[in-house]
Amino acid sequence: MMVSFDKVNFEKMMGLVPVIVRSSVTGEILMQAYANEEALKRTMETGYAHFYSRTRKKLWMKGETSGNVLKVLKVWTDCDYDAIIYEAVPSGPTCHTGRWSCFHNWLQYDVRWDKLWELLVEAFSKARVRVRRGVGVKGNYLYVINPITDSIPPADPLMVSLMTDYLLDGLEFRDLDKVVTPEALGLPLGSVIAYKTGLPQAIVRKRDYGVEGVKVKYRSGYEEGYYYVYGVKPGDKVLLVDDALSTGGTAVSILEAFSRMGVEVRSVLVGLNKPQYGGEERVKSMGYEVRKVVDLTVKEEGVLAIEFNGKRRELKVPVIHST
Repeated sequence: MMVSFDKVNFEKMMGLVPVIVRSSVTGEILMQAYANEEALKRTMETGYAHFYSRTRKKLWMKGETSGNVLKVLKVWTDCDYDAIIYEAVPSGPTCHTGRWSCFHNWLQYDVRWDKLWELLVEAFSKARVRVRRGVGVKGNYLYVINPITDSIPPADPLMVSLMTDYLLDGLEFRDLDKVVTPEALGLPLGSVIAYKTGLPQAIVRKRDYGVEGVKVKYRSGYEEGYYYVYGVKPGDKVLLVDDALSTGGTAVSILEAFSRMGVEVRSVLVGLNKPQYGGEERVKSMGYEVRKVVDLTVKEEGVLAIEFNGKRRELKVPVIHST
């Protein structure tokens, strides 16, 4: 609901309101400060974040000395009109320490991965094994239809969010140029990672668009064909994100192409790794880091063994034999 400026209650805190700054790009909380009436007016007049310093007793604009200004796109207030959110685009690190966000420390409480394990077990309990004719492997290829890679049934949004947090945990990505994702199954995971990192997403397509790009032949465990690399140029520094890593056919083909192009791949991120097909070792032998959420071993009788963060569980699921 849109409200007027005079609705803001500066009296409760003796002329001030707390202000949270949130990135318009990623939704990340960047900083917290205070504003008086003049600071809020200046913010709305100039489009740049202004605050009131309680220690210096003066108005100040974020970035007035560092140059790391905050371009404000929208201003929110809460139900009591006594707190403010600046929705802003940062031009550089917000924190005086050089960190992107002032909120880069955490207290000794983090149960995210316990919750993620619960959600992973629930997701794979709904999986099915489809026995397919192998292409890049000897014998049959055991394809696992599941919420993470196929969105069948649709994945829990919290699980996907926690998976991307797990993959990005401790990874420096602010100096990168792009997230690269081969279509189509990697797109849900890659899109969330692009959003959370604030990086553009380049999609490696399976059809020729007739524009400038690089054609790459690939052979996975159950199919083969061509990829077309668009939107990636020599000198780019990227993250390669896909839904799963099994034989490594897709990843290796793209990585070899990037090597020829002069593209630097910081890390290969996958939601699901199937170690029985050897793809992880192939990628690592090329000198690339592999980050994964869950290891999955599958047997033709429908037994799934899932491993995550030191925990392991076996599940029995239905089997579908392809005709």
